[in-house]
Amino acid sequence: MNKVNQLSFAGQTIYCGLDAHKTNWKINGRMDDMEIISFSQNPDPALLKKHMDKNYPGAKIKVVYEAGFCGFGIQRSLQELGVECIVVNAADIPTTDKERKRKDDKRDARKLSRELADGSLNTIYVPQQSMEHARSLVRQRARLAKDQTRCKNRIKHLLMFSGLAIKSAEERWSEKYIKELLELDCGTQELKSALYLAIEEYRQIRKVLKEATVLIKKLSGQEPFGEVQKYLQSIPGIGVINGMVIQTELMDIERFKTLDSLCDYVGLVPDISSSNDITKVKGITHRCNGFVREAIIESSWTMMRKDPAMLMKYREYRKRMKENKAIIRIGKHLLSRIRHVWNNKIKYEMGVVA
Repeated sequence: MNKVNQLSFAGQTIYCGLDAHKTNWKINGRMDDMEIISFSQNPDPALLKKHMDKNYPGAKIKVVYEAGFCGFGIQRSLQELGVECIVVNAADIPTTDKERKRKDDKRDARKLSRELADGSLNTIYVPQQSMEHARSLVRQRARLAKDQTRCKNRIKHLLMFSGLAIKSAEERWSEKYIKELLELDCGTQELKSALYLAIEEYRQIRKVLKEATVLIKKLSGQEPFGEVQKYLQSIPGIGVINGMVIQTELMDIERFKTLDSLCDYVGLVPDISSSNDITKVKGITHRCNGFVREAIIESSWTMMRKDPAMLMKYREYRKRMKENKAIIRIGKHLLSRIRHVWNNKIKYEMGVVA
């Protein structure tokens, strides 16, 4: 009996671009400079692994997909199955004008496989799952805080729109103030009901926000947060909440090899357009991690007032620029100090000019 040669792609690498959606995946694969596959499948990493093993046994499979609604779940599942997978920022993928104007899932998958094979893609940092879950908790609190502010603004608008006045000199949103709101003479039962519902919505959001704050404070004392928080919170202006925002968003300070790379990630750098001898600075970049940038700017205002060295620097900046630009400079100094205390595991020292 003649022996049948077994199909083998050992030593070959297949580069797969994956355009992920909730109900289906579009896959495009290439080997060397040649496109070899293009197909759709159900969103299942094991199904992709099975298909590649069946049709291209022995080949090394590399997969790339864009960061989006599915997070890092696909990456982790493929890695567990032995498939190398990276995640990229959609804005960083080189795109031709034709691809922009004739965009569809098949072209997106082809573009990803092509750029993966060319080695032109920069991967996104994939966090540990436990750190990612902690970040979700901290981000949820941030959303609740914004919802609480919206509730307050809706109540204020309702009062102003309806011509209702309250006797309290200050709006501190205490129980006393809320009680005064509920006792207002609204004129009609309908308006009183509208005000009551708006206040109840605010109370519910405030209650859930308080629960989230308690959970985060508890988490901040546990590992791997406890030791890092001790150093971060030694910096004036950084409390428990902002400290946890900074740690859960940056995750691993050692992945930022320079201060410039850290500032770039946070978004404390300008957008610049330069051609020939003309350079236009468009202001602070829109590309940023909004959660940590907001925390850094907020902490910078407090730090500037509490640390004499930072106050001196702020006053120097104010001589030649507006306050919103000056505080961004202070934010960069704050990032430098965060990086220093975190990397060296030391507490912050007040009044040091650097």
